[in-house]
Amino acid sequence: MLKKTTAVMLILTILLSLLLSACSEDTSSGDVNNAAVTNGDNIGTAETEAAETTYYDTITIPDYQRERFTVLARNENIGEFYSEGEVGEVVNDAVYKRNQIVADRMNINLQVTGVNGGWNEQTTFIQTVNRSIQSEEDAYQLIAGYMCYMSSTILDGWYQNITELPHVNLDNSWWVQGFNDNMTINGNLYAALGDACWTMLQGAYCGFANVTLLEERNFSSDQLYQDILDGKWTFDYMIELAKDISVDVDGDSKMSAADMYGIGMQYMPVRALTTSFGLDYTTRDSDNLPQIALYGEKFVSACESVYAAVNSDYWYDGHDTKMLMENRLLFFFDVLNTSNTFREMESEFMVVPMPKYDEAQENYRTETLDGTSILMVPVTVKNTDLCGMAMELLNYEAKEQITPAYFETALQTKYARDERSSTLMQLIRDTIYFDFGCVFSNEIGELGKIMEFAMIKNNMASFWEKKQKSYQQGLEDLLEFYSKQ
Repeated sequence: MLKKTTAVMLILTILLSLLLSACSEDTSSGDVNNAAVTNGDNIGTAETEAAETTYYDTITIPDYQRERFTVLARNENIGEFYSEGEVGEVVNDAVYKRNQIVADRMNINLQVTGVNGGWNEQTTFIQTVNRSIQSEEDAYQLIAGYMCYMSSTILDGWYQNITELPHVNLDNSWWVQGFNDNMTINGNLYAALGDACWTMLQGAYCGFANVTLLEERNFSSDQLYQDILDGKWTFDYMIELAKDISVDVDGDSKMSAADMYGIGMQYMPVRALTTSFGLDYTTRDSDNLPQIALYGEKFVSACESVYAAVNSDYWYDGHDTKMLMENRLLFFFDVLNTSNTFREMESEFMVVPMPKYDEAQENYRTETLDGTSILMVPVTVKNTDLCGMAMELLNYEAKEQITPAYFETALQTKYARDERSSTLMQLIRDTIYFDFGCVFSNEIGELGKIMEFAMIKNNMASFWEKKQKSYQQGLEDLLEFYSKQ
């Protein structure tokens, strides 16, 4: 009887094992396929893991029946929004995948039109937008324009209030709150920034330290790295390391691009020092309206420090990447994407953030190139429902596809020499900051160029006294426009 019972139990155990095995295989197949459809990148997860919830599970997307949605972009930055197809280049392929997903999800005809729109061709781009709006064509549903000069077209009343567009939720993580919040007045936002505008990351100002030169002078690059993390990386710190390094290499008794310098920084990153020093162009008053706040004791002191440094023999105010690569420059300042240029550099280098003014400053702050793309919706757009949904999904999928491809794969993995640079790249990204007065610099008497002026003017108190009325008038004209909306 015991042997019979044991045999029966053995048979039941084998049958149960086979049944569970079959169920397990069916479940895993369903999970993987479902994850691939809903998320696109979860193949290879644990066999019994449930499909991951995505943003698409929280929204309902109408069928737009192949309606056209056209983005107007600059030819110089067309890769932000357009890719002809997958070619094995990680960022290009991510852009293509993003566009395909959005077009398929919404069932739209997604198009991208390119127009020349660099700084020297701004008239061409602005006139393209103007003609479209004046003719009421509804030719473009989204404009990705050059931040510095397209901000001025807001005052012409060409754009819709993005906060009122259906489906757009600016609280979502794929929108840049640091820009959108600072550009909103009385609930009106006419230009927005999100992950789709990844030129923001390309153009983030930063520095590159020549590790070889540092350590030849018995200064540990690990110590510099740790001091940066500890908040000790300041303008004076940088000057102290750089001031004694200059050498007249070619022996012609004058300093030129052929010689060795401590710091290489031309006028554009010098402008960004205002932001990195924690100097606010504007602050908000009790009515939440921006007011000019730049001038004060710290501002004057900072301008004096910059003037003294720029006019010293350790400062090279040109732009020559070869100087760092040839070990003739200790610190070179430019934008984050320049790290790609240094991939072939034989000597070691490390990415560093723009310096703080002093250690009392709580956080690092990073300004980006004024050519960063901003997103605007023309008043001629008729289907605002489609437009809002497309904007939301283009930025969401940019966060999912493009930002990891560019920032994590290209910048932090391919371009960064080591884990230190990768970590500091993240610090730079996390501290990107947009000031209302800087974005609208041209409308406020070129306020954003103030530190550039400090390069050549030794008395900023006198300069400010002459300029403050024009700054104030420019701001008042801006606020008058917003008050009428």
